[in-house]
Amino acid sequence: MHSDPGAEPTRFGSTLQLARKRAGLTQEQLAAASGVSIRAIRDLELGRANRPRRETIRLLADALDLTGSHRVLLDHASGHASVDTTLRQMYEEDAASAPAAMYPLVGRERELDVLARALLVGQERLLSLVGLPGVGKSRLALAVAHRYEAEREARVIWLPASPDSGATPFGPGAGPDRAQSLLASWMLDRLTGNGPLDELARLIGGRRTLLVIDGYDDPAADGGVSCGCSQAATASRSWSPLRSPLPVLGVRAVPLAPLPLAPPSAEPGQGTASAAVRLMLSHVSCARPSLQQTASVTEAVTGLCRQLDGIPLALNLAAGWLPMYSPEQLHSVALDSPLDLVEPVFDGESGGGLDLGTLIGSAITALRPAPARVLAALALHRAPCPTEEVQRRLGGPPQEVTRALHGLLLRGLIREERVPGGGTAVSVLNLVRHTLHAARQHAALPAIAHI
Repeated sequence: MHSDPGAEPTRFGSTLQLARKRAGLTQEQLAAASGVSIRAIRDLELGRANRPRRETIRLLADALDLTGSHRVLLDHASGHASVDTTLRQMYEEDAASAPAAMYPLVGRERELDVLARALLVGQERLLSLVGLPGVGKSRLALAVAHRYEAEREARVIWLPASPDSGATPFGPGAGPDRAQSLLASWMLDRLTGNGPLDELARLIGGRRTLLVIDGYDDPAADGGVSCGCSQAATASRSWSPLRSPLPVLGVRAVPLAPLPLAPPSAEPGQGTASAAVRLMLSHVSCARPSLQQTASVTEAVTGLCRQLDGIPLALNLAAGWLPMYSPEQLHSVALDSPLDLVEPVFDGESGGGLDLGTLIGSAITALRPAPARVLAALALHRAPCPTEEVQRRLGGPPQEVTRALHGLLLRGLIREERVPGGGTAVSVLNLVRHTLHAARQHAALPAIAHI
């Protein structure tokens, strides 16, 4: 073991320290359990010693009870294991497998069956699930991935948009609790064109594999990811939950709308409650178990779901206020200021502390001029507007308006409804309308045309 009195913490030292702290051991306790001297452990962690002998690594790994990929990571940090060996070990052990679902899937049974079947029978190779932020794209993708894994006995690789908060693969901060993020970072690096794609192809080999790329919202990056997936292996499938369709040939965009809402004329207790109402009632039961689900409660929940557009994240954020306010009170607030209910009650509840209104605002500002103009004009009216009427009143080339409406539908900013006598009408989601109104109040939008 070589010593360097002036050295800073090395990759091995950082990895060893993280593994020791994870095991809940002091340096003295690790020394007693491994037979390695306290001074040697201290020197390794501080970078005063580098390149420990294999026998030293084995003793430390045994004392820390490291197994599988965690053990390989420690060996790799010492310089004894190659990158290829480390990655293959993590891949074989499902280090980047799909995470467990934290809550049940509600109201997406049909979408789950259709999408899982498309992947299972090989009808589709590249799917891009698109929709408004918070609509449940990642949760549906997770359910599809679990079904695919179970029914095809295949490998599922879950690649989050931000697999790590800043550490690079095998960098100084890489520790035994980062096996998943290290493999995901390395694979994403190849899929986005920053590394040799043939390395990923060799890693996957001929194994039937589903790559799930979650959280990408940059069309340019997404295109590179999807193109990489299509070339990685002949047996692979790619699945990407996104906000916008990918401009890549061969990628099928699958729009995911908010959960269905009960018809405005429906009476409480008549028929089966809509998926949105069932989801919100489950939140009510958890937050206020002593509250009886009376007709008044169901009616308030139904109205609340309508004001929040049946968006799962919006319902979840609104449910955070249930310990303080009743469903009736929440419905009253939603009638005037629905955006107040979709701010996270606790920091980080909506991903990085952003509230849903901010996420929707980002989706709106990302629009091109033509769809932005159509959306702003539609937002002036609460009632659904027939598509033919939209084209007539906005003027301009009909194809341009039709293309703008299609893009808004794919992004989930508007919803399509059937009208009596045939035909379709479109309307802006309530939260989108309020977001646009708030932006106009802050002079963030120019004057818009009336229709």
